[in-house]
Amino acid sequence: MTAQSELGWAVVGTGQVSRLIASDLALIPGARRFAVCSRDAARAAELSDEFGFERAYDDFNAMLDEPEVDMVYIATPHSTHATLAITALQRGKHVLIEKPIAANAVEAEQIVAAAYDSGRFAMEAMWMRFHPAYRAMLDAIAAGSIGEVRSVRASFGLPFDKPDSERWSAERSSSALLDQGIYPVTLAVDVLGRPGAITATGRIRPDGVDLAEHITLEYDNHRFAQLGASMVEYLEPNASINGTDGWITVPAPFWAAASFETRSGSIPDALSSPEVTSFEKRGFGYVPMLAAVGEAIETGLTQHPTHPLADSLETLGILDLIRHAMTG
Repeated sequence: MTAQSELGWAVVGTGQVSRLIASDLALIPGARRFAVCSRDAARAAELSDEFGFERAYDDFNAMLDEPEVDMVYIATPHSTHATLAITALQRGKHVLIEKPIAANAVEAEQIVAAAYDSGRFAMEAMWMRFHPAYRAMLDAIAAGSIGEVRSVRASFGLPFDKPDSERWSAERSSSALLDQGIYPVTLAVDVLGRPGAITATGRIRPDGVDLAEHITLEYDNHRFAQLGASMVEYLEPNASINGTDGWITVPAPFWAAASFETRSGSIPDALSSPEVTSFEKRGFGYVPMLAAVGEAIETGLTQHPTHPLADSLETLGILDLIRHAMTG
């Protein structure tokens, strides 16, 4: 990372993600931790004081009035992403939106339109795509390290919270698919592309909150991806990419892994002689993405080529199709 021109960051929301982002911002040269915003003034003040921000707000519009706010990180419930992002863009702020970019593809398209109209930077915070290990893994696959890729297997299942928690709220568009399944789906799309067919079943509450799903993405020439997500049980949160000459294993949690293991060559070599590729992890893992966003804004970009808005639209469109497949 190189030192950047000072960029005033505001974090909206005070949940766990906001805390991790606030901590990792301290490791970014040129990132000014300016504001924290929450409907709960006490929580905003607490997070602001703990992580060295300059101000705390309980009014989103009042925070946007502050000219020293350049970038708004939106880490609020899924149902609020579109409204907050569009408002910030219309007020001349750059936005980085916690994944998923929106609750559905229609809302995502509205955010993209607002971004184009404003001329400001906008991106979904798909931090996995910025991890050095993840980038190196994709490069190795593209270079033929495991031959032709034939399948992907990835899961993200952790029993989060309790049924009466905010994570299980229909009003907030809570969803295991949106919150957790987005990572396996993104991996499959990065490696295999857009699927030709989708099969999915899941556990869905009467209020529409999906708690778990298992998904098969079908591709031409008998290629496939088998994916799972759950917020009520453990599904081993690692991943593998399998090819004609070997396979790659990404350890748990695969979306934040700092290493991967390649097994290739003859069957004895593949079984007994793995090659491990490792990278140093900085902070909680958000540092590469946060630094890349700052660099992009400094150079005048309104999107980042590693994760452009078109990719967010495509992935959310696939998630919508998966949800439709689950509900029939």
